[in-house]
This record gives sequence, structure tokens and C-alpha cells, in this order.
Amino acid sequence: MQLQEMAREYRSNTALLELRVKQLQTARRRAEQNEVKYRLKRRINCLQAMINENRKTAFVLEHYYDRGGDAHENGKAV
Repeated sequence: MQLQEMAREYRSNTALLELRVKQLQTARRRAEQNEVKYRLKRRINCLQAMINENRKTAFVLEHYYDRGGDAHENGKAV
């Protein structure tokens, strides 16, 4: 699998996670019990962290060969 293909997979999975976050946000707004709202909020936060990591990974994969492939070793985006 090529890096660009892997990046597309990460982007695709990110879209699915974003959809799930929207569903959970709707469920949270409709929830009546505070415990349920709290658990949904925690799950949403976990998914948001996963979304951010997926986006970062996709970006690195998409730009891996920019400037010789070592552009991200210092942690800076291109």
C-alpha cells in the first residue's frame, strides 16, 4: 500500500469518526440523565482525540516525501 493510499484510509476513517461524534452529540442533547450526558461527553472527547491523531497521521503520510522525507522529524508541519 502506498503512503497516499494510507492517507486516504485515515481520512476516510476520520470522516466515519466525525459522523459518530455528531450522532453522540445529538444523543447527548436528548439525554435526560446527567450520568448519561457525562458518559457521552467522555466518549465524544475520546473520539475527538482519535480524530485529531488521524488527521495528523494523514497529513504526515501525504507530505512524507516533501523536502526529502525528513520534514516531520522535528515535529513541525510543512
